[in-house]
Amino acid sequence: MNRLAVETATDFCSVALEVNGEVHVREEHAPRRHAELLVPWMRELLADGGIGFPDLDGVAVSRGPGGFTSLRIGLGVVQGVALAHELPVYPVSTLATLARSADPEGRARHVLAILDARMSEVYSAWFQAAAGGHELIGEEQVGSPSALVAPHPGPWLAAGSGMAVYGERIEQALGAALSHRRPDAWPDARSLLALADGVEPVAAWQLEPTYVRDRVTDQ
Repeated sequence: MNRLAVETATDFCSVALEVNGEVHVREEHAPRRHAELLVPWMRELLADGGIGFPDLDGVAVSRGPGGFTSLRIGLGVVQGVALAHELPVYPVSTLATLARSADPEGRARHVLAILDARMSEVYSAWFQAAAGGHELIGEEQVGSPSALVAPHPGPWLAAGSGMAVYGERIEQALGAALSHRRPDAWPDARSLLALADGVEPVAAWQLEPTYVRDRVTDQ
């Protein structure tokens, strides 16, 4: 299986290539540089793997939620590649990707994936351990970090840029339910690639972002 994965929904830009089970990655915390880095990284990884775009079996991409501009860059590039080479696309939740990148071995029983959504809000999703991975509890949401209510006492690992920006407000909201913190965690393409088999692939023309927020403004 040869598959490319693209994660651009946040300030962290990440690309991964799987060639016959071996994964190679290019990634960097690079706010507003996604358009500059993405295609060169893809070409570098393919060259290193000794394959070209026609040799891919599919492309995985972060479908959101996330920064609207950066998210659209990744989706647009992946859609173009998939259309040109008639490849299936695996749209993976950014928050599910974040949960896995923060807890890749599935050791935490409960994970809160939380991203800064700007405008004093966060994107959030609650996950529980399931078969070595993470299973979504409820729905992905956007709202005030002070309004977060854990679905059960936990303990919870809170991970992502939302924790980095609004840590104090989140700690006040969750209290004793919050036991571990990973404000440094970002969704990455390696984790996205690992989740691709769990989603239904779509044709390139069917690919759409998941914004969660109705008020769409550039971030």
